[in-house]
Amino acid sequence: MRPRALLPDTVSGRATAVVVVIAFCVGLAAASLVPSHAAARASSQPSPLRPAAPGAGPTRVTNGIPSGFAHTRDGAVAAAASYVCTGQALLDLDPLSVDDAVRSMAASASADRQVEDANSQLQRARDALAAGQGSIVFRQAVVAYRVEAFDGDRARVAVWNVGVLTRDGVAPPQAGWAISTFDLVWERDDWRIWSETVVPGPAPVLNDSTAPATPSQFVESLDGFVDFGGHA
Repeated sequence: MRPRALLPDTVSGRATAVVVVIAFCVGLAAASLVPSHAAARASSQPSPLRPAAPGAGPTRVTNGIPSGFAHTRDGAVAAAASYVCTGQALLDLDPLSVDDAVRSMAASASADRQVEDANSQLQRARDALAAGQGSIVFRQAVVAYRVEAFDGDRARVAVWNVGVLTRDGVAPPQAGWAISTFDLVWERDDWRIWSETVVPGPAPVLNDSTAPATPSQFVESLDGFVDFGGHA
């Protein structure tokens, strides 16, 4: 029997209980359900696609969790892009370390809800992938971003991102596309997540230039590769 695909056709956010593994397809920054009141003054121009600005951060990565972002517009962009790509790091942590990791990214007022959401999503994903063999592999990338608001201590940044998930025997390599919008606040000398909303991103189809990879081909072909913004 062929491994079943784990990606749904649509997503309504990270807290959707019926979607087992969608958290891995849109990032695992553990979005809060707290209504956002971190909106700031609207930016007059969308941000062009460009590399992260020098000095924007992060300056530290602890157990795969980034921190140390500049108190600037570019720092807020770097924080959103980094936080959306923490899925593999959170997946690899034990439950106690997940709590610490999520709280390190979260604003104090919404941290409890973000921890609860993250643990629930991680458990559903592990349960869904339990029948497979070998490592669970989840590679993420941000393709583009837009600064929707910024006033110095608050920011709203939308990132178009993709996550590719696979585990041998249960999940062939599959890509999930989303737009994750972060409401960030400057707190405890860093950008922290107040809340996140996720909608399905524009998803391209695979062209005919190559056949879809098997889990083993995916892992072997990318052996030694480090994600941009990641650490070996």
